[in-house]
Amino acid sequence: MKVRYETSGPLSSVFSSPEARVLDQAFLVGSMKQTIPMLEESTGLSFKTVQKVLQRLSAKGFVAPEGKIGNAQAYQFKVKNELRELIEWATKYQFTRTD
Repeated sequence: MKVRYETSGPLSSVFSSPEARVLDQAFLVGSMKQTIPMLEESTGLSFKTVQKVLQRLSAKGFVAPEGKIGNAQAYQFKVKNELRELIEWATKYQFTRTD
């Protein structure tokens, strides 16, 4: 069952991209390891899209493979410190904008 991505995190409210959705999820769960199926469900993105996003974020050093959860590859995000100022700005933007 596909869960519709109903809410926007701070980054996806500013940047409407798959990368922003995945990074928002990374900030939400902190240092918890996640698998592609977990991210697929929480972001509403397809398996292939999450896989491609993880490859791009991995190349930039924002995520790395870290063991397995069951039989699935787990990923650990390393973005909190590197993007802290951007996230703070995006959070303020998200709560001050009017639709």
